[in-house]
Amino acid sequence: MGIRPFGYTPRAAVSLVFVVAWPVVSACLRAPEATGPAEKPQPKGVHRYLPLEDKTVFSYETSTESGERGLLILEVRRPRTEHAELVVAGRARRLTVNAHDIAHVTGGFLLKEPLVAGATFKGDFGKVTITNVARSVTLPAGSYSGCLETLEEAVTTEGEKRTTTVFCPGVGIALRETEAEQEGLRASERIALKSFGPRF
Repeated sequence: MGIRPFGYTPRAAVSLVFVVAWPVVSACLRAPEATGPAEKPQPKGVHRYLPLEDKTVFSYETSTESGERGLLILEVRRPRTEHAELVVAGRARRLTVNAHDIAHVTGGFLLKEPLVAGATFKGDFGKVTITNVARSVTLPAGSYSGCLETLEEAVTTEGEKRTTTVFCPGVGIALRETEAEQEGLRASERIALKSFGPRF
């Protein structure tokens, strides 16, 4: 046996081990801290401006240059993750959806990266230019900021057509204004978001 330190006894050694080990044991036995529900990740890219969530219904006030007013109801359907439908009065406009763009199945894009001012892409009927990435709008549904604005233009033998669309974060299409000229006659139509939410 070696020489024991002054005051050393087997009982003292056991007490020392207990004191040292207790914080470790208590740490292991501590109940996990309560955490709230995990936050839903925010959509990015094109999906930030056009979420296309299944069974969302949009109500728009419509108006024309001649003073006619009405109401347009649009419903989003997602039969599959990579497909969406915009349904108005029983008629569906079908879209293909991926991480970087949302396209019309008949050709052209509704929205496409890069989402920067000056970027262009082929649209439904003409060339689309992203004209603003920080637009603010006040509509019957409320005020929105940080919205993305596009301008689609086409000139044909039949006339000219211009459509300005405003996509707002977490909402989708908030405002759409179309001007057309055909055979010397001009016409315009405006749809402005009145309300939106899940279908009941």
